[in-house]
Amino acid sequence: MRMRKSFRRPEQGPPLVFTLIWLVYLVFPLVSLFELPTLEIIGCLFVMLIFIVLYVSGYWFQRGRLLSALGLILIALLFCMKFDVSGVYLAFYPSPLLGQLKKRWELAVGYAAVITLFLFDFFYWKIYNDQDLMVQLLPAMAVILFMPIGMKLGMRSKELRKKLNLANEEIARLSKNEERQRISRDLHDTLGHTLSLITLKSELAEKLIAKNPERAVQEVKDIQVTSRAALKQVRELVSGMNAVTIRVEVDHAKQILAAAGIVLEKQGDLDITIPSPLIDNILGMCLRESVTNVVKHSRARTCTVELQRDEGSLRLSIEDDGVGLPKKDESAAAGNCNGMKGMRDRLKLIEGVLTAGPGRADHGTRLEFTVPLVDKTGKTD
Repeated sequence: MRMRKSFRRPEQGPPLVFTLIWLVYLVFPLVSLFELPTLEIIGCLFVMLIFIVLYVSGYWFQRGRLLSALGLILIALLFCMKFDVSGVYLAFYPSPLLGQLKKRWELAVGYAAVITLFLFDFFYWKIYNDQDLMVQLLPAMAVILFMPIGMKLGMRSKELRKKLNLANEEIARLSKNEERQRISRDLHDTLGHTLSLITLKSELAEKLIAKNPERAVQEVKDIQVTSRAALKQVRELVSGMNAVTIRVEVDHAKQILAAAGIVLEKQGDLDITIPSPLIDNILGMCLRESVTNVVKHSRARTCTVELQRDEGSLRLSIEDDGVGLPKKDESAAAGNCNGMKGMRDRLKLIEGVLTAGPGRADHGTRLEFTVPLVDKTGKTD
């Protein structure tokens, strides 16, 4: 298993095949070797073999990369001493390895070794006395020094692009989940409201068939109108064009409550101009779900809808005189059902708060939606 892992492509840097291509340039120092005696040729060839092994292993293994780079610099120093000033060109091989070091102290040690090599070559061969040689070597030395920095910047840019891609993928995933939840809430609120109205009217039509056929026919026609409205709402939800408002939902609430035998009472100014269409839409959907819950569970006779604009906030209240929430754990009852959870999730988008409890007369249920209002300058109204 370890053998198979070792022969995989390196995690950083270019593929190994591109690394091996640069070994072709070792032919130039090899030509100089064959001018030496036989024993020295054998020794120098052995040193060159060590150079190649250190170079390849430095790319392949991350753990010993600094030692490989230092070994290559040392061999370059030996060639400078043994042959001539051109041995400094061998520093091109450890330079990319330094750029792949992760720790700062390792990079500092590598740079110190390279600078030591340059200073030795500069003073050992008295390059400062030969201007042509200086013009030839100084640009190469500058490239060798800046190559690790360039590789560091390139690797950092690659890592940032990778993180950015991961972040974009996560944002896309969260957006899809949020969109699914939004559609689920909208379908629950919209269809739940409309289907409850259809159920009530169909039950009423069934009772009126024998007693008042004309009224039963009218109720059936209302059911047809309501079902068409439900189909239109579903189409709007699918196309993302649903524009629910508090004013429209108050009219819908009056219709569904009347079908259930519940009187709607209005308080406050329901025609207040809402500063944001998003707030108007979300509060409208919350009003729809609240009225649906009143029809389904409250067994109330009256339902009061109140809209008030306080200093810095907008408050929508829905109160009924029905059976109320369970006495044992009102907060749990208010938080567990899908309707309450959907409303709380909607309100999070506009930093709103939902409070649920008994009505003012200590019976029934009161839901209160409070939303902060912020003006265009960023200050609270």
